[in-house]
Amino acid sequence: MGATKSARQALGRIVTVLFVWLTCAPFSLADEHKSLSSLIFITEEYPPYNYLANQQLNGISIELLETIFEATNTPLSRHDIRYYPWVRGYELALNQPNTVLFSTTRTPAREPNFQWVGPIAQDQVVLLAHHDSPLAIDSIAQAIERGLTVTVIREDIGAQALREASYPDHLILPAIDNRSALHMLMRGRVDLWAYSADVAAWIVESEGYPKNSLIPIHTLSESSLYFAINQATDHRLVVLMQEALDRVKMEHPHR
Repeated sequence: MGATKSARQALGRIVTVLFVWLTCAPFSLADEHKSLSSLIFITEEYPPYNYLANQQLNGISIELLETIFEATNTPLSRHDIRYYPWVRGYELALNQPNTVLFSTTRTPAREPNFQWVGPIAQDQVVLLAHHDSPLAIDSIAQAIERGLTVTVIREDIGAQALREASYPDHLILPAIDNRSALHMLMRGRVDLWAYSADVAAWIVESEGYPKNSLIPIHTLSESSLYFAINQATDHRLVVLMQEALDRVKMEHPHR
């Protein structure tokens, strides 16, 4: 009887340990996976927010993300961020779980396609004309009526804004990237460029053109820039990242 009692007590202890482990395991595993290091971060050429200089990523958004890494004890840095053309990055963020694309303009059309963390900053998308051009319009309808050609970057917010305004396809000329779009406008191959006013100004100077080479003639949208996260990504990671961003902004209000 003594041996049987001891065996039962030992078995009871084992059952208790297993019960505790099974009860706590889901939470432990959840915490284990609740790490931003499981995410793939993708950015593009969108200065002054994110851009490549001397083979290193720089910009407001890059610095902000590194601060988020620090706040969440994530063992990543700017060297782990992937740098792709906008169209490729956008397609990956749409279709590949655990992918984060930034800086991305948050719009009603894009809203259901991603989970969002932000805002990072405010951005104004405009129709830009060459400074020497006599162009002036009061509306998109007027630009269509006059048959003005516009260069855009595919899937960029400027392209989406024109599509939503039913701008004719034959008047829209896609460019490979923002520098190509700038050169198309400067060389007279198109009448206008649909792009961020701040980013275009930065590109103009970096390409050696006079600061006032372009003038905005019509505002397409005023929106906020965000981190766009693939819809299939664990929502707990999105919450973790948003909480870290909020904390960073509270502690460093000028970032």
